[in-house]
Amino acid sequence: MKLVLKATLFASALAILPLSAAVPASARAVVSLNFGNIAVGYRDGYWDNGHRWHRWSNSRDSSRYRSQYQGSYHDMSHTRAHNNGWDR
Repeated sequence: MKLVLKATLFASALAILPLSAAVPASARAVVSLNFGNIAVGYRDGYWDNGHRWHRWSNSRDSSRYRSQYQGSYHDMSHTRAHNNGWDR
């Protein structure tokens, strides 16, 4: 009887294990860049509206910003610009 009970508990644990590891897509951590907070963008990063410098997280973010906000993107390093690129 004990063996049957142990086997049942073990089988139940194995059956439930995959369900506990599955995470719905809506619960996964997502990091995104809010382009509305960017004052001016450069090849090496951007100034936010609070005058804080940030490097681009990845090349995809800089490419998207460059294509969507051509008027406030400068294709050069911010250190080459007047006042380190802070023109506001």
